[in-house]
Amino acid sequence: MQRVKPKRKLSQRAAILILVAILVAAALLAWLISALLKEKPSTVVTAAKMPCPYSDNIRPFGKNLLYYDGLNIHCISSSGTVRWSFQVGPTAGFDCNDETVAAWTGSTIFILDKDGNSSYNDSLGEEIQFARVGKQYVGAVIGNTETPRLVVKDHEGAHMDEEADAYNNLILLDLGFYGPNGQYMWTLALDVFGTAANTILNTFEVGKMNTGEASLGEPITYSVLYENNKLRVINTRKMLTFDYRGNEDISASVLVYGWRLLDTEVPERGDALLLFAPTSQTESLFDITSLRLLSGARDKRFTMPANCVGATVWNKTIYALSADQLFRAGMNDTRFTSFSLPLESPATELIGTLSDGKAIVACGEEVYVISLPQGFTVTNEGR
Repeated sequence: MQRVKPKRKLSQRAAILILVAILVAAALLAWLISALLKEKPSTVVTAAKMPCPYSDNIRPFGKNLLYYDGLNIHCISSSGTVRWSFQVGPTAGFDCNDETVAAWTGSTIFILDKDGNSSYNDSLGEEIQFARVGKQYVGAVIGNTETPRLVVKDHEGAHMDEEADAYNNLILLDLGFYGPNGQYMWTLALDVFGTAANTILNTFEVGKMNTGEASLGEPITYSVLYENNKLRVINTRKMLTFDYRGNEDISASVLVYGWRLLDTEVPERGDALLLFAPTSQTESLFDITSLRLLSGARDKRFTMPANCVGATVWNKTIYALSADQLFRAGMNDTRFTSFSLPLESPATELIGTLSDGKAIVACGEEVYVISLPQGFTVTNEGR
């Protein structure tokens, strides 16, 4: 009778090694499937018609858009649903970031949260010229054009700062908040009473002190953004760079004469992306044939496949809109990918971009929100 040898049992160490190998292989397979799904580019543009006509009173508001109809401000989702409405009255103006809205009419200002709830409304005592929203504060310019007064409130309406004397005989053009928590503020004022027109940049720490002042000269300054602890101040000739105290870094200036800023993307980390188009192609009707992207040391030019009515930058990707197509190019791409637009009539304007990768598009008097297809070169960072 032949004796059957007993099967050798695996040692505990060998069993553990085999189990680890199986788990590693399973994790690798799951990662490959996830990567393939994640990197699969979108090939279709979707569109949703908005329940509002085209006007200058449409603004991106996080994942939604705001529309003022002459009496009420409406918050509309990207699918076309009205999320909330708030009555502010006639001849109102408004400003917003992704979370907060400031609206004004006459001398009255309203501060609203993202759900349309009013945290503050009151009269500021004088006619409000305009207001701007920051992370913590709202700044309002009130009074006469040549003797303006600057008032700063927090989002609950508490009085934080005020300035009048610094702007005597100046016209306040714009203001904004900057810094990690929006604790600093910049203002642009125009001196038209000197021998030559001069734009003046002032910087403040809210509630504390004036940190700096710089004369910008005659070129028209039209945009200021905060990037990597620096203020980028863009005029019709150059992009200038200042620290938070208003001291200029002359070595960091960039010539942008002949180009006009269309859009910006400022990530939490890394360099901002600034998208320009030729000034001559953006002065009246948009007819864009080339674009220029500035980001850190990068200065890249793009030639468009067709004449475009607008362009934007989102998630480190350039999108440009023609009458019937959407074009996409990543920062390292050498050519644009084109997508057909599912719109009932030709696109006439790219109004703005929502925070989740959709764009507000006008087609004559109609307004749509379209998706922005992503490709292999796009990371998963938001706007």
